[in-house]
Amino acid sequence: MFDRLRARFLLRIKSEPSFANNNAKNEQAEREEWDRPIEFFLSLIGCSIGLGNVWRYPYIAFKNGGGAFIIPYFCIYFLIGTPLFFLEMSLGQFTSSGSAAAFKMSRMFKGLGWATAINSFLVSIYYNVIIAWCLFYLFASFRSKLQWSDCGNWWNTERCATTGKYQFLFLANN
Repeated sequence: MFDRLRARFLLRIKSEPSFANNNAKNEQAEREEWDRPIEFFLSLIGCSIGLGNVWRYPYIAFKNGGGAFIIPYFCIYFLIGTPLFFLEMSLGQFTSSGSAAAFKMSRMFKGLGWATAINSFLVSIYYNVIIAWCLFYLFASFRSKLQWSDCGNWWNTERCATTGKYQFLFLANN
């Protein structure tokens, strides 16, 4: 009885990927390889350290307890994040294909590759908005008079204070 159950839930990984074309089994498409190991290492860093780590992590750490947040963060990172990262990387190297085709080895994980591709697409849309804000403020800061430097704008509240008027007093007291 247990053998039937085990056989039912056992992942059967075929020796050849299921997406291989039967007519062209011997014809493998040549894929490019990294010239130097440092290029591969830098691409891994680029994939794992993104805009969210640099821009959002300090805010999340401060909001959730500061230094005490770092301990569970790194525990989850090393117990879940790193093994999954290496699993996806190893499957990609084994199949010599992208994530959408690499997970076709098992029927259970067939949609997982497409899910990661869709997730990457949606995250890139989110990050493009943030980069657009950065570019807007970068080019707006080259003007001689900044839009946000005084209180004569429609978005200001009663508590708005212009710093230019008090700058002379600050310099005179030093």
